Amino acid sequence: MKNLLHNIFCKMVVIVVITIIAHTVGAEERIIQQEAISFEKCLKVIVTSEEKLSIAPKITDVTERKRLAIFTLSDGRLTINCDGVKGQIQVSTNTN
Repeated sequence: MKNLLHNIFCKMVVIVVITIIAHTVGAEERIIQQEAISFEKCLKVIVTSEEKLSIAPKITDVTERKRLAIFTLSDGRLTINCDGVKGQIQVSTNTN
């Protein structure tokens, strides 16, 4: 049951991210999602996003418990910030 909920959550995040990117206009960075999530689940969101977008992100290990994944898209960037210290995910976009 937990695995099913996790899979649904990951797919939901990817769908929301793709939908927002498609409708976002402007050159500023916009936070499109921020919520509490375990560090391990956040890392799985990065992997799921990579699979769904078919783009490998540039991943930066900020610290042992912080990861930054930047997906370079044709119309901008998608950034997923996993903060294991605060226990949260932040997804943002920046369009060209």
